[in-house]
Amino acid sequence: MTDADAAAEQAAVSVIRRHRPDDAIVGEEGTDRGAADAARRWYIDGIDGTVSFANGLPGGWCSAVVLEDQQGAKVTAVQDPLDELYCAQRGHGATLNGEPIHLRDPRPLEQAHVALFLRQDRFVKPGVRESGHALLDATGLFRHAGPGSLELAWVAAGRLDAWVQPETDPWDWLPGALLVTEAGGVAKVVEKQTRWHLAGPSALVDALVSLLT
Repeated sequence: MTDADAAAEQAAVSVIRRHRPDDAIVGEEGTDRGAADAARRWYIDGIDGTVSFANGLPGGWCSAVVLEDQQGAKVTAVQDPLDELYCAQRGHGATLNGEPIHLRDPRPLEQAHVALFLRQDRFVKPGVRESGHALLDATGLFRHAGPGSLELAWVAAGRLDAWVQPETDPWDWLPGALLVTEAGGVAKVVEKQTRWHLAGPSALVDALVSLLT
């Protein structure tokens, strides 16, 4: 966490509280306001990709916010530092800077370009190391750019084929998952030995799920 993470989260909280004072708000940096059973809840990640941001890597981070109601994620926005704004509203599609976006045509798993995030605290969870090796053996190309929300946005925009991570936090999952589903894909949470989150074209997600233990 950096000072910028906290400042970015508080800036978003201030805007939401001003316009939607009755909504609950949860942020990665500790914001937790409103009743647990609130009908509307915002999830905020002021800076997703803090390591990239702190090290000055261009384009390797973003800011993300999503509104969840009783039917699930309703509206989302993901902004990167390259002036690309990804938005989606449930039932109304996904856009990049106001233009509609869609997943790329599905590729077979052995040719697919997939985003995967595995670090030491994830490797120790049950089945993750074994699943990680199976994914690496079967998939065409893996990439990790840092922020989960931005990688999911790239899937929605047809820049990546699919996305898979174990034990993803809601502020890293919900904003991009809505982008992917509104761009024509699926976003799935699968309970294996560990909970996995996957997004992309339906057939490719099913192929990835088949490799998880």
